[in-house]
Amino acid sequence: MKYLRRHFFTGLLVLTPTVITGWLVWKIFVTVDNLIAPFQKKFPLIDIPGIGFVFVLLIILITGFLASNLIGRRFIALGERLLNRLPLIRRIYNASKELSEVFLTDKKTVFQSVVLIRYPHPNSYALAFVTNRGAGYFNTLVGDELINVFIPTTPNPTSGFLLMIPKGETFPVDISVEEAMKMVISGGAFTPQLLQSAAARPR
Repeated sequence: MKYLRRHFFTGLLVLTPTVITGWLVWKIFVTVDNLIAPFQKKFPLIDIPGIGFVFVLLIILITGFLASNLIGRRFIALGERLLNRLPLIRRIYNASKELSEVFLTDKKTVFQSVVLIRYPHPNSYALAFVTNRGAGYFNTLVGDELINVFIPTTPNPTSGFLLMIPKGETFPVDISVEEAMKMVISGGAFTPQLLQSAAARPR
């Protein structure tokens, strides 16, 4: 039973993101197909199999183009301000945006690196993400160089805790932010290959 359970959860871990991604893509295609269906009835020439896929690609490309110029960025900023006025929608949108910035961009200003820290007590450790250098005021206040780290919660990494800890009390982890985020979301079931190889090497 332990053998079956381990492989069951491994399979679940592999399939879940694939199924969720496939479902989201399918929903987008279905939505676009439903939107263009009336036009296809009026104009049979555009009733071509796969036209919905082409429209989705065009929408993504046009959005990327608009986000790359000044006028487009202003429209996007206006839309974000409107969404941020809606209590429930604001939380969902901001959480999705933060995750997108982590996984789909190379921006280092969100999570700069991965460290291991002693949390919540001296005999336990937690993965944390370095977000910034500590403010000079706090460094002077405590008499040490602090760094800002974010400790995400499992399995929802969009919530967590901000800690300001001495830089000397962190242990740098040589894995990417994406790999560390996978560990957090999976509750530790996923371990990056680099860490597995390091553990296998004799000390």
